[in-house]
Amino acid sequence: MPDAPPPWSVQLLSPATLAGAQEVMRTCIARDFGDAHDPVVHADVDDPLHRYPGTAEAFLLVAVDAGSGEVLGTAGLRDGRLRPGATPPHLLERYADGRTGQLVRVYVAAAARRRGTARALVAAVRERAAADGRYERLALHAYRHSPGAVAFWEALGARVVADDSAGPSRSVFYEFTSSGSAGSPAPGGPSQTSPEVSASRLRRTSEG
Repeated sequence: MPDAPPPWSVQLLSPATLAGAQEVMRTCIARDFGDAHDPVVHADVDDPLHRYPGTAEAFLLVAVDAGSGEVLGTAGLRDGRLRPGATPPHLLERYADGRTGQLVRVYVAAAARRRGTARALVAAVRERAAADGRYERLALHAYRHSPGAVAFWEALGARVVADDSAGPSRSVFYEFTSSGSAGSPAPGGPSQTSPEVSASRLRRTSEG
């Protein structure tokens, strides 16, 4: 007997899922990082439909509960150029050519964790990025004080390119060696995601 499909689908952000996605992102930012809302740092959270228009350059995916329609998690991709000041200088130079995509806003609601949701979202982002071909590499940063973040990314095969956790950024910087295959999924991971996770099927719904 094949495994039952997970009780969610992965899809592009739409007006119907906007409020739920914002709630997940804002809750995780406050709970996991202890950060107060910053209108500059969190501008994309305040206006994700415009910051993540569903193009090869920037998009946001959401995991949606099949029964209730509740947004369970988010994961996005955008241009990887980093801001000077709190970023290791060699990464500023490395990502300045616009060929790096940054994996961002990978958040899962507390009640939906440990079900493969985050893995499925990351796999979907990587698959779509590979299909679009806009970026040559995918990068991200994580905080050691964020519960499970470092272990999660390293389990997915991301490699450390800079550890600035004791520096101004407080971050560990990672890259995936390729924006192509997301690798063999772990049990409960991407292979059990809804068929809509396929990059060719992830098309933004209409505004209506």
